[in-house]
Amino acid sequence: MEQVKDVLRLIFGSRLIVEGRGRTFVKLPMWVCVLVGLSSLRLALITVLFVVVFGMRVRIIKA
Repeated sequence: MEQVKDVLRLIFGSRLIVEGRGRTFVKLPMWVCVLVGLSSLRLALITVLFVVVFGMRVRIIKA
């Protein structure tokens, strides 16, 4: 049960930040990212591929 609470705290209490070469590309609440990822798995995989190819940095910050 504690693991479920930790995952829910991570999803609803943090932000996803994607940065690359001195510029911030994405700064969204984590729950929005999870919702978009679940709605389109293909879009999520393409996004991950672009992040890796262009060498961007991904951070999760607790709010």
